[in-house]
Amino acid sequence: MSASRLLVAVLVLGFSSPNRVASAADGPPASVNPQVTLVSIPAEKLTLQNGLEVILHQDKSLPRVAINIWYRVGPVNQPEGRSGFAHLFEHLMFEGSKHVGHQFDHLLEAAGATNVNGTTSWDRTNFFETVPSEYLELGLWLESDRMGFLLDAVNQERLDVQREVVLNERRQSYENAPYGASYLTLMNAIFPVGHPFHDGAIGSERDVKRATLRDVKQFFKAFYSPSNATLTLAGDFDTQRAKALIIRYFGPLPGQVPLARPAPPCSLVPEPSCRKDFPVRLPPPQALTVRESVSLPQVAVAWVTPAAFSDADLALDVASAILADGKTSRLYRTLVTEERVASSVSAWVDSTATDSMFQASAVGTAGGDPGKLEGLLQRELDHFRKDGPTETEVARAKHKLLLSTLSDLQNLNGSGGDSGRAGTLQRLNHYLGNPAHLQAWLTRMSKVSANDVHTTLQKYLGPEHRVLVRTLPNAPDKTPPAAKGAAQ
Repeated sequence: MSASRLLVAVLVLGFSSPNRVASAADGPPASVNPQVTLVSIPAEKLTLQNGLEVILHQDKSLPRVAINIWYRVGPVNQPEGRSGFAHLFEHLMFEGSKHVGHQFDHLLEAAGATNVNGTTSWDRTNFFETVPSEYLELGLWLESDRMGFLLDAVNQERLDVQREVVLNERRQSYENAPYGASYLTLMNAIFPVGHPFHDGAIGSERDVKRATLRDVKQFFKAFYSPSNATLTLAGDFDTQRAKALIIRYFGPLPGQVPLARPAPPCSLVPEPSCRKDFPVRLPPPQALTVRESVSLPQVAVAWVTPAAFSDADLALDVASAILADGKTSRLYRTLVTEERVASSVSAWVDSTATDSMFQASAVGTAGGDPGKLEGLLQRELDHFRKDGPTETEVARAKHKLLLSTLSDLQNLNGSGGDSGRAGTLQRLNHYLGNPAHLQAWLTRMSKVSANDVHTTLQKYLGPEHRVLVRTLPNAPDKTPPAAKGAAQ
C-alpha cells in the first residue's frame, strides 16, 4: 500500500446535519468521539554523528520532494535586548552563503522548485522548498551551504539591507496594518517586558536597529548548527540515495552540544520523560484602548494558556472551533446573525512549547456601538466559560478539526512549512520528540469531551486573567481648513 493511501481515514460521527445549530436542548449525539483509523505518515528517523536529525517519508505518487528544515530557535531563545534576532536571521539565510552566493532563489526557480520560503515562530525557524525529484541533490546542497557557510558571506552591507527589510516588514505588520498596532498591544500585555515573546517575533525597532555584525554572528553560531536542526524529506526519492546525499552534504558540518528541549506533555509521552504540569504565567486583568486609522471598531480578548499538545491545548482547539468556526458557531450566530453588532468574529490558539495564547475577537459594524460589541462579546465568553459546550457542539468541532488535519496531509509541504506531511512530521518531532505520534494525537483529539472543554475554560479563561484590547477608529479631524493651511 502506498504512503498516500495510508492517509485515508474513517470518521464515524453521531450527529445529523453539520449545518444544524446546536442548542442546550440537544441531547448527546449517538457518538461524540469520531473514530480515526488508518491515519499514518510512514517515516524513518535517524540522527547523524553531528547531531542532525533526519526524517524520511517516501511517497512516489508524484515526482516531487518536499525539503523542510527546522532550527530550534525563535524568540524563546532570545536574551533581553535581542528581540527579533531569529526573524532577522530568517532573512539573512536568503542573502547568500559561501559557495552559493546570491544564487539560492535563482537556482531553485530554474529547477522548477515551488513553495520556497522560510518562517519564524516563537520556538522555531524553518526553511522549505518543494523540488522536482531529479533536483533533490541541488536542494540539499543549497540548504547545507547556508547551514554550514552562511557566515562566510554575511557582511555589514548585507546585514544593513536585511535590517531595513525587517523594519519595513514590522511597519507593514504593525504600524501600518489595520489592527496591527492593537495586536502588538495585546501581545505585549499578555507577554510583558522580560518575557521573550514581548515585541512579537519581528522584534522591537530599537533592538533590530542596534544589532551589530558581531551580535548576529554569535547568535548564528549558538543556534544554527546540525545538532540544533531537523531535516525532513517527503516525496519521491530513493531512500538509500537520499541518505547518502544527506551524509555527503550535511555530515561534514560540525555539531555542538545539543540545546535542551522543553519536555513534552504526559498525555502522549510516558513518564518519566514528560512534564505533568505546564506552569502558565498568568497576567493580571487589563483593558486597553488603541486608536487606529480603521473604519470599524474591534474588540479582542486573550489569555495565556498551556503549551502545545497538552490536554488543555487540545481542549482549547475544540473551544475555538465552537466559538468562531463557521456560521453556526456561537460568536457568529449571536454577534453577527442575531444581534448584528459584528461583521466578523474569530477565535484561535497560538500554541508554543512554553506559553500559548488563546484569543477571541470581533470586528464591529459601520456606525455600530463599540460598547455594545464589547459587552456582548464578553457576555458570550462568560456564558461559554460558565456553562460549557454541549456534546453536539464538541462533536461538530472535532469533526471539523480532524477533517482539516486530514485534508492538509494531502500536501507534501504546507505554505508555512509547518503543515502538509513534511511540516506535520516536523511539528510532532519538535514538540513531542517523535514524528510517529500523529495517530496518538488524533486519537486524543477525538476523545476530548464537553467536560474536558468546560474544565479547561474554567481553569484558564477566567476574567481575573483576561486581557482586553478595544480598537476605536481615530476621531475625525475637526480642525478648520484655514487652520490647517496656517500650520504649513
